[in-house]
Amino acid sequence: MKTHNPAEQLRQIRKSKGWSLQDVESYSNGKWKAVVIGSYERSDRAISLKKAISLLEFYQVPITELFPQSAEAVSASNFTLDLGKVNLEQNQSGEVLQKFAKMIANRRKDWNGQFLSLRSNDLQFLSLLLCLSQPETIEYLKTNQLVIS
Repeated sequence: MKTHNPAEQLRQIRKSKGWSLQDVESYSNGKWKAVVIGSYERSDRAISLKKAISLLEFYQVPITELFPQSAEAVSASNFTLDLGKVNLEQNQSGEVLQKFAKMIANRRKDWNGQFLSLRSNDLQFLSLLLCLSQPETIEYLKTNQLVIS
């Protein structure tokens, strides 16, 4: 089965409307630049969750379209981030993960600073932020020993 990639899904959504990149720029009155949308769709540039939501609102599709359900839906119930190890990551993905973990911890008022349980929707959003499919995100977390299970 083909892995799901949110960036590819953005392209499919745009194409399903029959729009070119230039059409997006034109129909949005310049709010969404063709070059920027193209870079999101190629995963050359990470899209923030806020911008993804805004873009999908412009496309008039729900955010859930970036995370289609499959027979092999991934469950995050057994994943807990090791925040000590996350904070040691010195790359772009690590920085994204650190900001994500801090935001989730603050939202949940969970400031123990050692571990953070991931919920399935957390994994979906983290995958979007990292421009990876959910299985690829889990593989990244496991390979870099950032989760305990």
